Amino acid sequence: MTRILILSSSTSTVAALSGVAGDARPDACVDDVIAELYGTLAGELGYEVAHAEVGSAAELERAVRTFRPTVAFNLCESLEGESRFESVVPVLLRRLGVAFTGSPADALRTCLHKYESNEVLRRAGVRVPFTRRLLSSGELVALPLPAIVKPDREDGSVGIDATSIVHDLPAARARVDALIEELHQPVVVQEYVAGREISVSFLGYPAPRVLPLGEISFDTSVEGGPEILTYAAKWHPESVDFVTTKPVAAAVAPTEMRKLAACARRAFTALGLRDYGRVDLRVDAAGEPWVIDVNPNCDLSHEGGFMRAARRAGLDRAETLSLIVRGALLRSVEVLARGTA
Repeated sequence: MTRILILSSSTSTVAALSGVAGDARPDACVDDVIAELYGTLAGELGYEVAHAEVGSAAELERAVRTFRPTVAFNLCESLEGESRFESVVPVLLRRLGVAFTGSPADALRTCLHKYESNEVLRRAGVRVPFTRRLLSSGELVALPLPAIVKPDREDGSVGIDATSIVHDLPAARARVDALIEELHQPVVVQEYVAGREISVSFLGYPAPRVLPLGEISFDTSVEGGPEILTYAAKWHPESVDFVTTKPVAAAVAPTEMRKLAACARRAFTALGLRDYGRVDLRVDAAGEPWVIDVNPNCDLSHEGGFMRAARRAGLDRAETLSLIVRGALLRSVEVLARGTA
């Protein structure tokens, strides 16, 4: 029987990823996702399943040697409470000879750093906004305006709020200083692209399929409503941002859909993503797509953008997870033959 080990970051260390005092990242609280995953993999798909929270390399190795899985379902976003060690997990699994779901180490490492991933995409000919990485506001001399200021290595919209869009140099410097002080990491200042925000999800291995496109609908008629997907819009249901920001199916013509999907696929491929992931675009007034974020091993919660896209494609949770696991199972042959995952 196929044995699947669900690996997630230790809850005792994951709160440290927020960097926001008193407000641990909700997207790092994966109990519900793990419960859904466990129930589907074991109950509906019939796999033998175990779950292990790991906070260190030693704990990961112990879990693998104890359960001896066919496949590791990798949900880890950190080791030792550090998101920068997220990419270590695939390295360890590969050394242990275990096939795993999701993207390999290089993709996770590059995508964690917004500036670095932006540069990879730019060199690959993918349209991306002008971006600078800063260690202090003193480095900021000139930039295209308006711009958006965000942390270099966070996800889940951590550090994004109404003040993130800046329209002049003094505002940009003030936001850069505030973020560096709050999150203790470099920030990126990126040209702001006004327009529709479209998400393109991919599923499958070795040839990922494009799932039906999603869109973030911003109700700008409400005073104080956001123009970007802020932290509050994702995680604070009582906020104006949450109420005025809705995920919807993207209404696009077939020719436009193909153009957006092609742009997103180039980004997915250039950064080396695998099995599943999501690429976020902004579409400007001329109809041109700009890649603003790439998400490997993206959120698998029921209401997350990826699972919404899967349902639009007619796939239920079991079918979706089965396709993700199938990619790892295909690679398990490579594990036995060449020691790669």
